[in-house]
Amino acid sequence: MEGNILNVTTLNTYINSIFRAEELLHNINVAGEISGFKVTKGHAYFTLKDENCQIACNCFNCAKTYIPKDGESVILKGSVDFYAKGGRLNFNVDSITSIGKGLLAYKLELLKAQLNKEGLFDIAHKKQIPPYPTDVCVITSYQGAVIKDIKKTVRRKNDIINIYIKDVKVQGKDCHKEIIDALEAVDQMNFDVIIIARGGGSAEDLMPFNEEQLVRAIFRCKTPIISAVGHESDVTLCDEVADYRAATPTAAAEKIAYDTQELKEYISYCGKRMKGALESAVALKCKDLNGKVNLIKTQVKLNFSQNANKINSYVQNLKNLMDKKVAESDGRYAASLARLKADNPLGILQKGYWYVSKNGQAALSSKDLHEGDDVSLKTHDGQLKAVITEVE
Repeated sequence: MEGNILNVTTLNTYINSIFRAEELLHNINVAGEISGFKVTKGHAYFTLKDENCQIACNCFNCAKTYIPKDGESVILKGSVDFYAKGGRLNFNVDSITSIGKGLLAYKLELLKAQLNKEGLFDIAHKKQIPPYPTDVCVITSYQGAVIKDIKKTVRRKNDIINIYIKDVKVQGKDCHKEIIDALEAVDQMNFDVIIIARGGGSAEDLMPFNEEQLVRAIFRCKTPIISAVGHESDVTLCDEVADYRAATPTAAAEKIAYDTQELKEYISYCGKRMKGALESAVALKCKDLNGKVNLIKTQVKLNFSQNANKINSYVQNLKNLMDKKVAESDGRYAASLARLKADNPLGILQKGYWYVSKNGQAALSSKDLHEGDDVSLKTHDGQLKAVITEVE
C-alpha cells in the first residue's frame, strides 16, 4: 500500500481547513427554494434547493431574520461550513430574504389546479373503504419501518386480515414509475384495499407522490386506495386523489384493522337482540293469532246459528214441497191405474167376451174368418181351439 495512511480526524480537519481558507465560500448570497423548514430551540434547520440540487442549511438564532415558509423562494446570506466531527457540509445562514413563491411550488399548484378541474379530486369519485376487509395489499418498501408499523398496529387487534406486501422504492428519481407498475398489477388481483405508504421525509423526498402519472394511475384503480404518505402535515397529490387519506401509515393501519374481539362481541350482542326481538314478535303474533282465532270461532258459531235456522226453514219448505209433489204423483198414479184397469183386455174378457185369433193374428172382423179355419179362443180363465163351421 503506497502513500501515507490518514485517520478520519486528520482527513476531515484538512477538508475543513480548505473550506475555511476559500474566501469565495464565505459571506455569499445563494438563491433557492425553502424545503423542510423547522425551528428547534430557536435555531432553524432546512434545505435550500433548485430543480437539480439541494444543500442543508442552518440558521442559528433565526428570530433575528425573516422566517420563510416551505416552497418559498429566498436569498440566503452566509457561509459554507464543513462540520469536521460529523463529516457534514452545511450552509450557515446569517440572514434570509424572501423573493416570493418558489418555481417548484408554483408548478405543483398549477398541476393541482388542473387535476382538480378535471375532477380527479372530486368526492363523487371516491370509493368507500370496506369496513371489514380480509385481503389488503401494502405498496411500500419492504426494508422500511413503515410495513413493520402497519403489521404491528393491525395485529394488536386483528389476526384475520391477510396483509400482502408489494416491495417498491419510495424515494429517488423515477421511483413513482415503479409504484405505478406495482399499483396497476395489484389492482387486478381483487384485493379489498390497497395502501400506498411511506414514512416521513422532506418535501423533496415526497415529490414522487406529486407526480401527475402516479396521481392519474391511482384515479384509474377500481380497488379502494388509502394514501398514507409522510406525516400528518405532509399533503401530497396522492393524498388528494386517493379514496381515503391517512395522516400516517399507522393511521392507515388503524383504518383497516377492525377489532375482531369487539366484532365478535357485537355480533353476539346483535344475535341476542335479534333473538329477543324475534321472541317478542312471535309472542305478539301468537297473541294476535289467538285473538283472531277466537273471533273466527265466535263468528263461525254465530253464522252457524243463523244458517241453521235458514237450513231448517229450507228443509221444511222442501219437505212441504215434496209432500205436495208426492200427493200429486199419488193422484196421477191412481188415475192412470184406473185407466189401465179400464183398458185391460182381461177385464173385458171377464165380462164374457172372447178373444179370437187365427194363425197368431187377431180376428177383428167376420171377414177375417172362413169356414174350416182353425182359430184360438181365449177367455179370462183359459184358452180353446175351434174350427169355423159357418160364417154369417
